[in-house]
Amino acid sequence: MITNPAQTIRHHLANQAAPAYSLIRKVCACGKASTAKQLAQHGKCATCALAAVRAAIMPGDFAKLQHMLGAVQGKRKNRWGYRNYYCANISGAAREAMQRLADAGLVIAGHESETQAYFHATRLGCKAAGLDAAGIKRAMED
Repeated sequence: MITNPAQTIRHHLANQAAPAYSLIRKVCACGKASTAKQLAQHGKCATCALAAVRAAIMPGDFAKLQHMLGAVQGKRKNRWGYRNYYCANISGAAREAMQRLADAGLVIAGHESETQAYFHATRLGCKAAGLDAAGIKRAMED
């Protein structure tokens, strides 16, 4: 393949126009490496951000999130994410737990009827529950 000098120059100029800090590796307060862009936007690495979300919710809520995604003990990890819904009564502890998860950005409300409501996990919720990339893809499929 013959290279085009004009194309090479355009690529070089495009790389020069990108923010310089975005590709530089920095160290988070926890000691893990992260990109400077991640640290500038969020103030911490992705692992610390996920740990903060997990710490903000109650343990029972986290168990409901895992159940919602099928990420439970006894189920093989390659099957996690086979479903992505949780049906809660309009009033009760399960509904309150789902509301706390929704406030944390881990689930979104779905269809509601007079007696029950469905909730679905977001991508952040899938990551918090421990799903890998294939599990997240399975969970996000319609």
